[in-house]
Amino acid sequence: MYGYLACSIWKIMKLFNNKVLQQLFGNQVNNRQQLVEILSESAKAGIFDRDSLPLLEAVLQFGDMRAKDILLPRHEVDVIQLNNSVDEIIKLIISTGHSRFPVVDDNINDVVGIFHSKDIVQYILNPGEFDLHSLLRQPLFVPDIKPIDALLYEMRVRHSHLAIVVDEFTNVAGIVTLEMIVEQIIGEIDDEHDAIDGEEHGVVELQAGIYRVKGFCGLEQFNNVTDSSWIDDKVESMGGYVCKYLGRIPQSGESFVINEYEVEIIQADSRKISSLIVKKFPK
Repeated sequence: MYGYLACSIWKIMKLFNNKVLQQLFGNQVNNRQQLVEILSESAKAGIFDRDSLPLLEAVLQFGDMRAKDILLPRHEVDVIQLNNSVDEIIKLIISTGHSRFPVVDDNINDVVGIFHSKDIVQYILNPGEFDLHSLLRQPLFVPDIKPIDALLYEMRVRHSHLAIVVDEFTNVAGIVTLEMIVEQIIGEIDDEHDAIDGEEHGVVELQAGIYRVKGFCGLEQFNNVTDSSWIDDKVESMGGYVCKYLGRIPQSGESFVINEYEVEIIQADSRKISSLIVKKFPK
């Protein structure tokens, strides 16, 4: 599914190059804001569905973003150790619901390949024949400053759904998946595994008093799960609450204190907070 969506997004992005824009609009467009205004007026005039406008605006912002802006940080990445047994790998697949995993030799900076969960099915009844090395796919390594439009193109060409992001010192900074790139355009995508946790899947207790929260999680839902009282008449989501409290959109990796909680931003971009860790201070 994500491969098809990525292909469609790439085709849309190709429309927004200077040559095509000049052919379509002549000299009316000199910058992005002018283009957004033209698109907005076109939507109001009924030339295209107004519901499509946010998608087009997201595509225009897409080119400014880099892999480091959307990656899942290394400490949040679920990995398979090269010496893991079949049973250990199956348990990890079941607990996370992921379809692809980086495989590491001792530590996350030593990624030796990518494992696809479907490859283990044939060995469930014959675990003795399982050979992890022979099932590994070549990992795609990309620098953290790589623009995500270029990354999307490379992942399409390489038929890769997962990229390992490295910093300037070649240390692994995190991962970017095709789903994460697509979500920058069309918004959060909940798959069938996201729904397993039921109504509370927007907030998960990692350990006593420490919660992983999605940005779209409602304040009421967060309060019910954590026995807290985060209330604001102007916003409804945790991401919106944090942004309003700070007066800006924080960056991934930032930490601060809100309402007797230590808050760490796990994933955010120029438009929204995607996930955060909330830790309640002991009384």
